Amino acid sequence: MTDAETLTLRVTLIGGERCEEDYEVLWRGLSIGRIRRAEASSYAELWAWNCWLGGRPCKADEAGGGASLDDAKAQFREVWQGIRAGLTEADIARAKGYAERSAEALARYRRKGK
Repeated sequence: MTDAETLTLRVTLIGGERCEEDYEVLWRGLSIGRIRRAEASSYAELWAWNCWLGGRPCKADEAGGGASLDDAKAQFREVWQGIRAGLTEADIARAKGYAERSAEALARYRRKGK
């Protein structure tokens, strides 16, 4: 896998708080999904995941659950590879635009709160 196609995990931050066992998935600096530990009814380990890309609708089969973090990562990667195969440079540029506008709006919101 080339560096441009590398997926990385980063601990999710919500309201400045680190969320343990909850990861944002990044590709080319873009958030493309999330993998997190979920509650299971039988005390079994369950990791929920979902893939997305700004400007593109999410499909039902682009989310799921794994029996372990490694299982969830493998499922995520398989689904992402299918999504990635269908992306054009225009799709990627649109997603970057959405991410930039979202970051700008969040920065404006934070400045107003101070």
